[in-house]
Amino acid sequence: MHLRAAPSAEIHPDSAWIEAFMLEAWGNHQEECAAGIADSIEKDFAEVNQLYTGTPDGPADAGNPSGLPIFGGELVPREDGPPFLILPTEQVGEAAGFLNVASFGSLWQASGAAISANWGGDPTFVREIFLSHHEDLVAFYQAAADVGQAVLKAFWY
Repeated sequence: MHLRAAPSAEIHPDSAWIEAFMLEAWGNHQEECAAGIADSIEKDFAEVNQLYTGTPDGPADAGNPSGLPIFGGELVPREDGPPFLILPTEQVGEAAGFLNVASFGSLWQASGAAISANWGGDPTFVREIFLSHHEDLVAFYQAAADVGQAVLKAFWY
């Protein structure tokens, strides 16, 4: 999962435009992550969503901000792959607000056993991976919210 913050006025809800933009951004991913305008989660994004929502399929309430960081946003269908998502500025703020008050310890206590069971191995190591994902997402969404940007999401697989 590739996340990229951008000004709302510059985003075109067109799959060809988003694909070109996100592919160019991916080419600059390390620099953009260092600048705080990009983030990515290689393969654990569904389990990070489970960490936030408490269930593998996300929150039952579509308006619940716990579902915004990973799978929240407006769908932009693609012919050759999963849809892109655009999380509007207002919802970026809601996601940042949720992440800033979400206690990783409480989230992990509620969902960590199920997530760790999927991984096998050392639960302490798994917890550290998810803590790192959480800390990165807190910083990314807060930075985007602070400057009033929307977030584009691409799932490359």
